[in-house]
Amino acid sequence: MTIDRTRIQQLVPHAGSMCLLDAVTEWSDAAIACTSALPGPDHPLARDRRVPAIIATEYAAQATAVHGALLEGSDQPRAGMLATLVDVQLAGAFIPEDGGTLSIRAELLGRSPAGCMYRFEVGTARTLIASGRLTVVLAEQAR
Repeated sequence: MTIDRTRIQQLVPHAGSMCLLDAVTEWSDAAIACTSALPGPDHPLARDRRVPAIIATEYAAQATAVHGALLEGSDQPRAGMLATLVDVQLAGAFIPEDGGTLSIRAELLGRSPAGCMYRFEVGTARTLIASGRLTVVLAEQAR
C-alpha cells in the first residue's frame, strides 16, 4: 500500500517544502521504504544551490517519524528529536542532481516509549548516498 505525500504531511511534524518525502512504498513493523524526487537548487536545505549529502540523514529521520506514526496507529505526529547519528557514511559531498529518485530505507533496531533506533540507507538507483544509524528521543505521549 503506497502512502502519498498528503498523508505523509499528516504524520510528520514538517510541512510544505520541509516535508522531504513523496511516498511510502512499503512498510512493516520492522522497516519502512520511501521515495522522494532528487532535490534541486531550490531545495529548502540547499547551500549554494546544492544539497549537502549529510541532509540525507534528514530524509531518513523523516522516514522514521512516518514509521513511528504508522506503528502507533496515530493520525498526528508524535514530538521527537533526532538525538544521535552513528556510523554515518557519506558517498560524496552533495546529493546528486540527475533528476532521478531518492530511495530511503530505515530498519527498526529497537523501540521503547522513550525513543527508537534505526539503521538507514539513502541512495539513488546508481549510488548509495548515505548510511548509518540514528536515534530519536520521543516526547511523552499525552494521556
